[in-house]
Amino acid sequence: MVIAKQSGFWIMMLLSFHTVQAQDLTTDSLITRRQIIVKQQASTGRDSTLVATTNLLTERLFNQNDPRAGAYLDSLRLLTAKAKWKKSRGLYLRALGKSFDVKGKYTEAFSAYTQAIEELEKAGGDLYDLTYTYVLAAFVLNNNGLTDRCLQYLEKARPLAEKNQNTNNLGWILDFFGDYNYYSSFGVQNYRKALSYYKQVEKLLPRATSPNLKADNPHCLANCYARLGNEKLANEYREKALAIARKYNNRVVIFAIYADLADVYEEKGQYGKAIEYRRTSLDFARESGWQEMQSRAESNLYSTYKKAGDYKSALLYLEEHKAHEDSMERYKLQNKYNELQAGYDAEKRESQIKNLENESLVQTRNFLIILLLSGIASMVYISRTNRRLRKNNEQLRAKNREIEEALTRGQTMERERMASELHDNLNTKVAAVRWRLEALNGAGWQSSDQKIVSDVLEMINDVYGDIRLISHNLVPEELETRGLKVALQTLIGKLKGNDKVEFNFVFDGNENRLAIAVEYQLYTIVLELVNNIIKHAKARHAWISLTYQTSRVVLTVSDDGVGFNATTSRVDGVGLRNIQNRVEQLRGTWQVESKPNHTKVRVEIPVEEAIITESYT
Repeated sequence: MVIAKQSGFWIMMLLSFHTVQAQDLTTDSLITRRQIIVKQQASTGRDSTLVATTNLLTERLFNQNDPRAGAYLDSLRLLTAKAKWKKSRGLYLRALGKSFDVKGKYTEAFSAYTQAIEELEKAGGDLYDLTYTYVLAAFVLNNNGLTDRCLQYLEKARPLAEKNQNTNNLGWILDFFGDYNYYSSFGVQNYRKALSYYKQVEKLLPRATSPNLKADNPHCLANCYARLGNEKLANEYREKALAIARKYNNRVVIFAIYADLADVYEEKGQYGKAIEYRRTSLDFARESGWQEMQSRAESNLYSTYKKAGDYKSALLYLEEHKAHEDSMERYKLQNKYNELQAGYDAEKRESQIKNLENESLVQTRNFLIILLLSGIASMVYISRTNRRLRKNNEQLRAKNREIEEALTRGQTMERERMASELHDNLNTKVAAVRWRLEALNGAGWQSSDQKIVSDVLEMINDVYGDIRLISHNLVPEELETRGLKVALQTLIGKLKGNDKVEFNFVFDGNENRLAIAVEYQLYTIVLELVNNIIKHAKARHAWISLTYQTSRVVLTVSDDGVGFNATTSRVDGVGLRNIQNRVEQLRGTWQVESKPNHTKVRVEIPVEEAIITESYT
C-alpha cells in the first residue's frame, strides 16, 4: 500500500508540472521545490519528477541570464543518464538548445531542438513538451530570416497545442500570429487583425502558466491600442506588462516594451525621446544575456541616430550590431536547415524506393509459386517501375538545380542593391564633403592647420576610392557574364592604379566556367585577402594565382609584407573567419603561412565535372 501511495503521489507531482502550481512559481520557489524532491526516496516516479523540475528550472535560468543555469544543465545531464523516464533525454536536449539559443548560436540550438523533437515524439504521452519544443524551433527559424518555415512549424504545432489543458503553447503560437500582423518587418501591419490575435491570447491566460507569456501579452495589447489611438488602454496594459515582467525579472519583455515605445516617438519625429527609450531598451537587452535582443537593440539605435542626423553615434552602434550579427552566423543556420531538409527528403525517397522494391519482390515470389510464367510479368513490372523512379529522380534533380539558381539570383539582387546604396548614396555624400573641404581658403591658416586639412582630404580621397572599388566588386559585371578568370583580371587592372602594392595575376588550366555560386564565393575570398594586403600587410608586391585542375580549383594569394600571427588571427580575425566559413560552404580546405616578407593563403575547392558549365568567351 505504501508503494502504491508513493507512485500515485509522484504521478500527481509530474502532472502538476503543466498546471499553475508548478510553472507559475518564482525561481527561488522552484529551487526550494527541487531541493525537497532531491531528499525523497529514489523511485521511478521521483526521478521523473526531478528531471521535469530541473528542466523547468534550467530553462527559466537561461531565460533570465542567471549564471547558475550552466550548473543546473550539468545536473540535468547526469539525471538524464540515470533516469528511466522516456522523456528525460528529450527535455535535456531542449534545455541544451535553450543554452545555445540565448547566446545566438542558432545552428547548435536548432540542431538540439530538432533532436529533442525526435526524442519526445518517440517517448509519446502528454503532448505539452513536444509542442513547446516545436515552438522554440520555430522561433529560431524566424530569428534567422526563415519566417515561412517558422509559420509551417507553428501550424504543425497548433493542433497539438489545442489538445492540451495548459494554454502556454497555444498562447505563444497565437502571439506570433499577432506579431506577424503588427511589426513592419513582416510587411503586413494590420493592427486590428494583430489585436484580434492578442485578445485571443488574453482569454487563454487564466489557464496559462508561463510568466513570460503573461508579461508579453499586455505589452502587445498596449502596442495595438497605441497604434489605434486609445492611449488610456495602451498605458494601462503597458503598466501591467511592466509590473509582471519586473516581478519575474523578465528583462526581455522590458526590452521589448521600451523598444516599441521608441518606435512611436521616432515616427512622431521626437528623436530625443526615442533615443532615450532606445538606450533603456539596450540596457535591458544586455542584462537579459540574449544576443538576439542585443543585436536588435543596437540596430534600432543605429537607425534612430541616423534619422536624427547623429552619424557618429549611428556608426558606433552599426559596428556593434554588425559584430553581433557575425557572431550569430544566421546564414550558417539557413544552410544547416537546408541540409537537414535535403537529408530528410533523400531518406524519404530512399524509403519509397525500398518499399517499391520490397513490394516487387513479394509479388515476384508469389507469382513464381503459382506459375513460372508470372516471373516474366514481374520482370516487366520491375523494369517499368525502375524507369519511373529514374524519371522521378531526374525531376527532383532538376528541381534542386532550379532552387540553387533561385538562391543565386536572390544573392545577386541583394549585392546589386548594396552596391547601388554605396555608390549612389554614401559615395555622393563623401564626394560632397571632399568638395567643401577643397573649397576652403586656407591662405591665412597656420601650417599645422593646413596639414590637418590636407591629411583629411587625403583620407577622404582614400575612402572615396575604397567605396567605388567595393561597390563595383559587389556585383562585377565581368563575373556574371565572363567568369572568374576575367573578373580577377579586371580587378588586378584596377588595383594597379594604387601606389601602395603592385598586384600580379597568374592563371593556369582549362578556361572553363564554374557554377556561378562557386565563382562568387572564390571572388569574395580574393576581395577579403586583397583588402587585408592593402590595409595591413605593408607589402610592395602581391600575387594572385588561379589554377583549374581535373578534380579541384586552387586559389593562392601571397605577398611580401610584414606577415602576421596565423594562429591568433585565424581565431580572432573577422575577415579570416569569413574566409573559413566560405571555404567550408564549398566543402574545401585552406592553409595559411605567414612570416616577415612572405605570407601565403592557399584555398582548394573540389570540383566535379557537373559543376563546370560553359567555356569563357
